[in-house]
Amino acid sequence: MKKFSKILSVALLVAMVLSLGITSAFAQTEALDPADDDDASITINNPAKGEDYSIYKLFDATVSEDGNISYQGTVPESLEAFFTADEQGYIHPTDAIAAEKDAAGNITKTKMTDALKAALEAWTDGKEAVATANSDGSTLEFTGLPYGYYVMVTSHEDSKTGKAAITVDSTTPDAVIYDKNTTTVTVDKTVDDTSYSIGETITYTAKFDTTNYMDSTHQVTKYVISDTLPEFLTDVEITSITIGGADYKVDGNVPQFDDDNSITIPWVEGTKGNYTSLYANGVQIVVTYTAVLTDVVNVNAPDTNTVTIKPYVTDITVGDDDDDDDDDDDDDDDDQPWGEDWSDDAVITTYAAALKKTDGTKTLAGAKFKFYGLEVEKTSDGVYTVVSYDPTAYNTAEDAEQDEDKLGTEVEVGADGMLYIVGLKKGLTLHGVETEAPSGYNKLTTEVTMTPEVLTKEVYKASGTRYYDAKGNLVSESSSTTSSKPVEKNLSELNANAVVVENHSGTELPSTGGIGTTIFYVVGGVLVLAAIILLVTKKRMSE
Repeated sequence: MKKFSKILSVALLVAMVLSLGITSAFAQTEALDPADDDDASITINNPAKGEDYSIYKLFDATVSEDGNISYQGTVPESLEAFFTADEQGYIHPTDAIAAEKDAAGNITKTKMTDALKAALEAWTDGKEAVATANSDGSTLEFTGLPYGYYVMVTSHEDSKTGKAAITVDSTTPDAVIYDKNTTTVTVDKTVDDTSYSIGETITYTAKFDTTNYMDSTHQVTKYVISDTLPEFLTDVEITSITIGGADYKVDGNVPQFDDDNSITIPWVEGTKGNYTSLYANGVQIVVTYTAVLTDVVNVNAPDTNTVTIKPYVTDITVGDDDDDDDDDDDDDDDDQPWGEDWSDDAVITTYAAALKKTDGTKTLAGAKFKFYGLEVEKTSDGVYTVVSYDPTAYNTAEDAEQDEDKLGTEVEVGADGMLYIVGLKKGLTLHGVETEAPSGYNKLTTEVTMTPEVLTKEVYKASGTRYYDAKGNLVSESSSTTSSKPVEKNLSELNANAVVVENHSGTELPSTGGIGTTIFYVVGGVLVLAAIILLVTKKRMSE
């Protein structure tokens, strides 16, 4: 085996322990050939399906008639911190693994430390195992063994098994142990981005580390995976499920969430009392699913959905009583929900953008705009909620002409001169044009841009239907729950950072009537003056 590929699961395993008398009717046996005269055995309950179990003998052992055990051998250099051999070759523990001592200072009880586990794992690397078996999930028995002090190691590519020692009593030649393979379920849910515009598709990925047994008596029969799938998500589709890296499908299709927003994955096969796990212990389930963001998303407030995995178990100490038709309770122990589940959250946020229309001194109403790729619905005067946004509709090339056919819904500035676009992804920029200017003002000939801004103040928390005035200010709120939450914070908080767009009135043009009158006035004045001069001249001539 390659170095570090083995995971230490059992250490200080002595093939001389108390027999518990728990031998499955279906057992997997690995017999030493030829069998040793000691004919000791190691029986492993709860082996992880698909994992290799190898046993290594570290020290020889002898057992007296009254059950006393002594160990002999040579201590490997790598283990000298934990064991020592006297001059006759008898093995003794060192203080490094001492748990209790008697009055004379002699070690009477030892403990399995993390350092010893690591050292034992390293010692097995490159050593030849006494016996190895790949578990089929049923009880595993190694038979025909010589007495000894054994170390058991499990290794599997998909194994998540931790380095946990299994302690055993050292009193008889037959060791019956319970493999304490992974008993911790974990969940990790992620989302491919942290902010979205309404109408965008979100991709979630949930990863679950699993176990085949919750404890020594409860075997997992199935896992139920569920998601809260709040109202801000629609068109939910599970795109893939893998278990241990292999695709999981039912009748050739990827299972989908049912009406309870959950899916069920069977984990065993066989009949009650003789279940065999379908998967190697510790394999990882990965569920990927998509959803479209709806207009009930919060604005600038976290939107959270939670994924949960819950094991269902059977009590393996209870036999199969299905042949008893009169026993109505024979399945009470079977396929029952475990008392604990595991969850994780994924959070997204959605934002809003604001535009303020002015002439440099006062706000202006009546202006209309269109933005590339933006489809919206009117919520109230000057307030619009995103239906969809296509960022590719705008050509960013400097020398490219924009296709006006890609302009979206026309929006109009409110009576207060403000325009709000609600339901945008953080960090994007809207590009648009003014399609109609306020009366008495020139229409803009340059591009208009809007960028979603982070609101600076939380005014209310969601608790029901909300009513806003024309400025987007919350005026009342009901106590009943509802799916209508187009605005989650006071829109006026956006005003300070709103994009200011100015329109100007036209320059005064020449008046045709004005200049004509002036000419008449000048000509008339000249004629009057000429008449006076003529009159004076004639009078003088006559005199």
